[in-house]
Amino acid sequence: MAYSLDFRECVINNIENGMTWDNAMSVFSVTRSTIAKWLNNLKSHGNLEDLPRKRYKTRKIDPEQLKSAIAANPDATLEELGEQFGCWPQSIHKRCVKLGITRKKNHAIRRAKRGKKANV
Repeated sequence: MAYSLDFRECVINNIENGMTWDNAMSVFSVTRSTIAKWLNNLKSHGNLEDLPRKRYKTRKIDPEQLKSAIAANPDATLEELGEQFGCWPQSIHKRCVKLGITRKKNHAIRRAKRGKKANV
């Protein structure tokens, strides 16, 4: 909570007693959206406290399972691995970077094309 409850009560009391929002914004150095959020919390919950954060499911990709999945199917894309683990491809990429696993493909065909360009 960035602002104390006393400060919030002071701002809301001044607004309820006739102070304009623009005046309250300049006097108390708060934004219009902050005041609106405080008033919405007061109307909906009866207090000025912030709503508690929503719980989230912590997800971690098991490094051993990821290594075995890549070893079993080395040509799998990040999207395919993401579907397998039930997460975004960016999560797979970040985990691979953290584990030091490179996904860059350097096939013989590409090497042959590079060799031809160098000889020309």
